[in-house]
Formats: sequence, structure tokens, C-alpha cells
Amino acid sequence: MKKEVEDKWVMILGCLLLFCVQFIANMVTVALPTIESDLHLSVEMLNAINLVFLITSVSLMLPLGKYVSKYGIGRYLKYSIVLMTVGLLLSAFSTDINTLLLSRIIQGIATAIINGAMYVIVAIQLPSDKLGYALGIMGSCGYIGLCLSNSVSGLVVYYLSWRAVFLILIPVYIITLLILVKLDKEWHTDDVKQTDNIGSIIYVLFMGLFLYGIVKLDNNNIFIFILSIIMLIIFFKVEKNKEHPVFDLNLLKNFKYVLGNYSAFVMYFMTFITSYILNLYLQNALGYDARFTGLFLLSTPIAVVLVSSFAGKLSDKRDERTISSIALTFIVITVAILFFMDIVPVYALLIACVLQGIGHGLFSSPNNRFVLTIVDQKDLSDASAMLSTSKDVGKSISLSLFSIICGFILGTSSALNDNVPSFITSSKIMLSIVMFLGISSIILLVLSKIKDKSA
Repeated sequence: MKKEVEDKWVMILGCLLLFCVQFIANMVTVALPTIESDLHLSVEMLNAINLVFLITSVSLMLPLGKYVSKYGIGRYLKYSIVLMTVGLLLSAFSTDINTLLLSRIIQGIATAIINGAMYVIVAIQLPSDKLGYALGIMGSCGYIGLCLSNSVSGLVVYYLSWRAVFLILIPVYIITLLILVKLDKEWHTDDVKQTDNIGSIIYVLFMGLFLYGIVKLDNNNIFIFILSIIMLIIFFKVEKNKEHPVFDLNLLKNFKYVLGNYSAFVMYFMTFITSYILNLYLQNALGYDARFTGLFLLSTPIAVVLVSSFAGKLSDKRDERTISSIALTFIVITVAILFFMDIVPVYALLIACVLQGIGHGLFSSPNNRFVLTIVDQKDLSDASAMLSTSKDVGKSISLSLFSIICGFILGTSSALNDNVPSFITSSKIMLSIVMFLGISSIILLVLSKIKDKSA
């Protein structure tokens, strides 16, 4: 197969897989009220369906990315697709919450491998003059998958069942597997000489304890969170002296790199939880069914599609930080509207969805390019894995914090339908935190741009 043809197939593969990765992270959200009713779950167990997936994928993403890069990305990508298919089938036929949670853990492991592998494949396969464009397109596909998941899942739940939601991506994964077989190629990163087993174990323990500790952050379980901080300190001590660390800590000395990752963290923190809250509000507070909710939320991915291509071209002419700060401003306005969701008419919530889509579309390509073009080519594997981790940590922490707030106000054993006013109160507290983070990121981006101009 000619190199140009291979490049095109790798691009298609990357777009499909990143679409699926973001879709699967959010596709269960619309189905949660139906799952709650079918399996008789509390708010705590309901939130756990997404949390176990996010914690697993985030904890394993960076170390698995290193192992896969050394031992054969193509081979392990095939294994991960098969593993994902098994996990999806297990979810579809789950009869109790324990089986469902196990299946979500399996999906999290597969997602960690895919996330850690895809950017690296594209970076190795494509020439440097096409890399920025490719990463932008892939990022846009990921955003579209994240936003479209609510709409598609809503329709599937309404016309079929919540179980069918887990089956709709299987044909897409089969297509990606066939593309890998067709390419019949293996990818390796030459810079990975050996694997850091100790560092990998410490990192997984830190991230798992950290994310779980946030969920359990109360007087009786604060020791889990403290233990995660201790593990982080140990991780830094160990990795500092490693010749081949799990993650090159020198990247953290680059303020622009850190700022780009922080902005990605904030964007996903904001958009994931706002969509989550709005979905539950429409179904549980306003009484709309999954079909209406899915169609209502469809306005977000439509806006993403319309804006994303324009944003990619704009990033060639304007500073990425300027575009990212404008994108975050749209999301902040969205949050402000949702804060008054119990007062404003429904059409105002629809406007909020459109504004969120515009923010999504504007942010994706410029921020990906900003982060991944700051670092040297040899650091691209670490940089891309950390960028994906930043996004997923944003989603995980936002849902974890919301779970804590709901636990304090609603109680861990309460069903959401039984106490809508308390749910609205919990949502407003969460949205206030979201607003603060969004404004902080905008300020930092603007100050960074001003500092560069004055230098």
C-alpha cells in the first residue's frame, strides 16, 4: 500500500476511534434515568456507572500508552477493540449493577489503550507538515462524538432500550478492526528503550486513589485522598531520577504546555457536567422523555460541526490562546444560563446548548495544536497522552464533585426523582464551581498572550 493511501486510512482510523472514545464516555448519561428505574439504583450507584469507567481509563492511560508504544501499537490496538466489544456486550446483557460496573471497567481499560495509542500512531505515520491539521480533525471528531452521544442515545433508549445503547458502537469498532487488518502494519516508538514498572504502578495507584478519594471526600474517608497525595509525592521523587520515566516531568517546566493542558481540563470539566446536569434536569425535573431530551441536546453537536472546520482555519491565522479564551467565554455564558434553569424558559436552555456547541467547536483544534506543537517531536507521545489524560481527569473530577454535592444534599440512598428541589440546589452549587474554573482559565490565557506581546 502506498504511503499516501496509508496516511488516509490512518486518519480515518483515528477519527473513528476518537469519535467512539468520546461517545462511549458520555453515551450512558441520557440512559441513566431508565437504568435507575430498571435496576432500582440510588444516586450514588447511578453516578458510579460513569465514575468507574472514567477512573479506570484515566488511571491506566499514561502507563498503558508507554507499554503499547514499545511492544506494538497496532497489535494492542486490535486487542483493545476486541476487549471493548466484549465489555459493550456484557453491559447490554447486565442484569444487576455489579455486572454493569464490571463491564464499564472493561470498557475503561480498552479506552485507556485506544487513547494512549491513536495520537502516537498518527504522529508516527503522518509527515510533520500534516500533523497539526490531522490532530485538529481528529479532535473535532472526538468533540462531535462527545456531543452527539446524548442525542443518539436518547433516541435509542426511547425506541429500543437502555441496553441497546451499548450495542450501537460495536459496528464502528468492527470497522476500525478491519481497517487495522487492511493496513497490516505495526508502529513502534524508537525512544522507548525500557518500561518503568515501578513508576507505572505508583502512577496508577496515585490516579486511582485520587479520583476515588475525591468521590469519598468526607470526614470518614479523607485518608484516601491524603494517601493519593502521598503517592503523587513518591511518584515525583521516583520519576525525577529515572532515565526512561513514565512521564517526562521536564514538560511541566513549560508554562504554555501546562496552560494548554489546564485549559483542556477546564473545558471538559465544564462541558461534561453541564450536559450531565441538563440531561437529568430535562428528564427528572421537567418530565421529558429520552427521545425529546436526545433531540434537544442534538443542537450541541450540530453547532460543533458548523464551527469546528472554521476554527481549524482560524487557528492558522490567529493565536490559539485567543481562540481558546473566546471558546471558553461561550461555555461560561452557557453555565450562567443553566444556573437559572428553574427560572428561564426551555428555549433559553436550547440557546445554552447551541452556545456550548460553538464553544466546543472553537476550542478543539486550536488547543490541540497549541499543546502538541509546543513540545519536541520526541516528547509527542508523552504530550498527547497527558493531553488526553487532562481531558478525562476534567470529566472524572467534575462528576466526582457533583456526586459529593448530591451526597451531602440529597443523601447517598435517595432517588433523584424523589427530591428534585435538592437536585436543583446541588446543580447550582456545582455550576458555581464550573463558572469559577472557566473564568480562571480565560484570565490565564489572556495574561499569557499579553506577556508574550510585551516580551
